Amino acid sequence: MDRFSQYKVQLAALPEGKFEQDFVCDTEFFKHMESIDVIEGDVDVHLEISHKNNAYNCSFQIDGEIQIPCDRCLEPMTHIVEADYQIVVKYGYEYDDSSDEVLIIPEEQTSFDVSQIIHDTILLTIPIRHVHQEGECNVEMAEKFHSHLAESDDEEDEEEF
Repeated sequence: MDRFSQYKVQLAALPEGKFEQDFVCDTEFFKHMESIDVIEGDVDVHLEISHKNNAYNCSFQIDGEIQIPCDRCLEPMTHIVEADYQIVVKYGYEYDDSSDEVLIIPEEQTSFDVSQIIHDTILLTIPIRHVHQEGECNVEMAEKFHSHLAESDDEEDEEEF
């Protein structure tokens, strides 16, 4: 059985109108996606699809939290995930994702796997620099970090941890 089968939406079977579907992205989801950025996860995804005139307007609402490594001490830290993402899916002759707003999938494809879109949207919420709040880093690692810092007259270096 396909490990992402629960993330497939049967677009071809949907009549015109609005439809909703919910997904859960847990630690196993991130392991299967081979995500090195996420240690653990508990994220809820609500997908609303509006099908009209051979177009599927997909609106994702993503909320939850993930555990990611701190850039300073490498210990897990909690990151809150809150994101909305919209894309229009249409059928065409061949796959085309060259547009940010419209995704074309082949006409013979009856289902649409949303796992990659969900995964990418979650990863895009992670800031470039993600560190614990001051004083929350692993003490041993903080001491090792300080022992390798170059001597400086700049007081900002000392306040970093």
